[in-house]
Amino acid sequence: MRGTARAFALTTAALALGLTGCSAGGPADGRPVQQAVPKAGEETKKPEKPAGPVTLKYWTFTPPEAALKKAVAAFEKANPGIKVELRTFAEADYRKRLPKALADEKLDVVGLPIPTMTRSVANRLRPVDDWKDKVSGGWVDELEKNAVKQTEKAAKGGTLYSVPMGSNGGAVMYYNAGLLSELGLSFPKTAADLESVVRRVKKEIPDLRPVVFSGEPRRQEELLFTIASQSHPTLSDELLAGGRPWNGPEVVSALTAYRSLFDRGVLAKSGLALKGDRPAELFRSGKALFLVDGSGRSPMLSASYRKSAKISVKEIGAGPFPTVLQGSKPAVRSTAEVGLAIPKSSKHVAEAATLIEFLTVGEGVSDWAGDLALVPAREDFRIDSSVFADSEGKEGYAAIQELVKDGGSLNVPDESFLERVEGDVILDVAHGRITPKKAADRLQEEWSRGE
Repeated sequence: MRGTARAFALTTAALALGLTGCSAGGPADGRPVQQAVPKAGEETKKPEKPAGPVTLKYWTFTPPEAALKKAVAAFEKANPGIKVELRTFAEADYRKRLPKALADEKLDVVGLPIPTMTRSVANRLRPVDDWKDKVSGGWVDELEKNAVKQTEKAAKGGTLYSVPMGSNGGAVMYYNAGLLSELGLSFPKTAADLESVVRRVKKEIPDLRPVVFSGEPRRQEELLFTIASQSHPTLSDELLAGGRPWNGPEVVSALTAYRSLFDRGVLAKSGLALKGDRPAELFRSGKALFLVDGSGRSPMLSASYRKSAKISVKEIGAGPFPTVLQGSKPAVRSTAEVGLAIPKSSKHVAEAATLIEFLTVGEGVSDWAGDLALVPAREDFRIDSSVFADSEGKEGYAAIQELVKDGGSLNVPDESFLERVEGDVILDVAHGRITPKKAADRLQEEWSRGE
């Protein structure tokens, strides 16, 4: 296995150096030894010998603590000279504490909210290029290219300040697999397919909600641009960068397609009143056939999670939101959600780099990824099938992985514009209070005014 093999190779190198009496070798406590190859004309710089075992301080907000503890335990076993002091926080609290902690605490590894905090704390982080080679091999190349690209874009100048650990995306659609099978129906691939399913459910099971979703502006914005991404994968990025006008034909087309779902009854306008966790509660309790949400709901695909969370629905599957416009393809907007970074204040850079490698492309990925809260950034990684009790869960998660990997635009809106204008305009379109063309014109007018 990758992580164990590296630990074994490094430990073997340390023992060999110790046996030959070479003072350039690392300590005989089992820690990985980094051996630099000097450039022409340079002298070999001997690494400083630590006084004893190293303890790394690792702060983060995700993945969940239980999953990370398992990965950390495996890392410590493979690297007996390195201990990890792990602290996890609720995301909102973490966002407030991280900037101050980077200045006051002697942290070695931090989980970085990539899209929202990279720029604000970059001056307190070491660029990845400064430390990635402290772990042997081109391990960063084993990450999904899209995740790395998004992580670079999050910082001014395109510098990589963290190594992406995992991504998320939306919107996707979860379904009650057992009930869909009882009805003799397949997962809908197009909006027309979904419309047919909705009509049948309304007729045969009137007490069941066909489709539930959040009516909050952020979630409706996600749905709108999921539909847009089916035809124009990079549209929202281009809009936010000023490369396309908000009243261009692509936006009008997306708004028209979005509104058609409500006009045709595919999505119920009454569903726009649902907020927070309520749509998921209805789905988990068996009161809805489909749930439209983000990939963060993927833990529902795990048999053990459904049991521990006491979810009534016994079989849950997932897939892309059905295509709406003819000729379009399934899509989501995705985001490299969390990266692992080394603060400038860290005194244990090589050891911190070893931990990051283990958690992003090494054996540690298998330990934390089974939670399903994040889609791992490691290229071609697949969750062990034992996590899933049925093919619907396994195939559903694989579908989500592919969608997130291929996501064209960032699943991150301009929060100020969303709150000030965009959210209300999108909801007005859904309710039929404004035409798609007038909505697009208003968006462009307000966007120009904000600039």
